[in-house]
Amino acid sequence: MNIEKLKKEWFPLFNSKELKGKPLAKTLLGFKLVFVRIDNEVTCFEDRCPHRNVPLSKGSIVNSQLRCNYHGWSFDKTGELKNIPGCKNCNSIKIQAISTKEIDRIVWVRLEGDKEFYNNFLFSEIYSSTTNFKHLKADFVHSIENFLDPTHTPFIHRGLLRSENGQSMSVTQESDEHGFKTYYKLNNMQNGLINKLFDSGIDENIASCNFPGFAKIDYLKNNKLLFRVSVFFVPINKGEVQMVVNVSLLKTFVPSFLKFILLRPFLELAFYQDKKILESQYKENIFFKKSYEIVDSDLVINHLLHMFYDKPTGKNKVMDIEL
Repeated sequence: MNIEKLKKEWFPLFNSKELKGKPLAKTLLGFKLVFVRIDNEVTCFEDRCPHRNVPLSKGSIVNSQLRCNYHGWSFDKTGELKNIPGCKNCNSIKIQAISTKEIDRIVWVRLEGDKEFYNNFLFSEIYSSTTNFKHLKADFVHSIENFLDPTHTPFIHRGLLRSENGQSMSVTQESDEHGFKTYYKLNNMQNGLINKLFDSGIDENIASCNFPGFAKIDYLKNNKLLFRVSVFFVPINKGEVQMVVNVSLLKTFVPSFLKFILLRPFLELAFYQDKKILESQYKENIFFKKSYEIVDSDLVINHLLHMFYDKPTGKNKVMDIEL
């Protein structure tokens, strides 16, 4: 992947409640980071004391400073070295603070650059939302492909999202320099258990993905958005992906919290099924180390390879699919 390009982007990394009175270790794009909350502000540094390369995440917060647990070097929230026990001269040593933002109980990080922050999860007040963090030991690009791909659903999610046979849709795509979008006109209602219980007649899906890994699927009826699943895919490390999953429902007379309680077990099962196949796929790709076939019904992989690996531009498709 183009890591240098990704380093300049904002990623949601963890829920604020994880960061308490101790330093917190996290990884993004293979870079080890430490987070601290000092004076009620979240600050991030490289997880390395410049003295002997000991992880600062193993240290502690003392007198509003991050103190290394090896020789007691202490840094303030700007990264400036304030104290070396037994040494009066700190030699103007400073560790560089990494850009962070805490928005709606989510901590976002940008490793480099000055790109303006944008919250992909902002949504209209007529919808209720809930957000969860999920982890996969899987390939980053194929995790996004799996989320956006309808053709695996009669098999991996058999009976839950779709059953085999009897499902058809018309597909059109569009793309630009930021990402791509796929429109699915459903010729008949999905026939899985979730749809039988919760679907009031969805007739269109719009699935989209934008750099650096924000994907969403909108579920519409008569051009009205009823339901949205958004996922920000975060490349933690090679073979390790974090999914920040946001589910949004149109507010109705039924309390939103009750709808989420009823829906969650089904979504958790779908995630477990995806997790199982994606982690298996990643292990086999490492073992075989062989290229794979791409066919016409693979709607998004060429767009994703272009987006993250600078491969040739993906071709927008117009076709009918029978599942």
